[in-house]
Amino acid sequence: MQHNPSPYTVSVYPIEQQPGVWFATYMISEYRSGAERVVANVTMRHATHGTEAQAKQAARFAAERAAAGMRLQ
Repeated sequence: MQHNPSPYTVSVYPIEQQPGVWFATYMISEYRSGAERVVANVTMRHATHGTEAQAKQAARFAAERAAAGMRLQ
């Protein structure tokens, strides 16, 4: 199996807005030439979730999709 490493990494941060109301935040970083830079820092306040796990899942899905689009460019 051949693995093609990506220069992008994804970090997911769920935030509790109030008890039982979570929203997702994610950050995409690019590692190139020995340096890391943030290329996207997104807060998804438009969609709230009832649990931390749901917010994490939503953020992971959105971030992976955005990173895949960056890889194609």
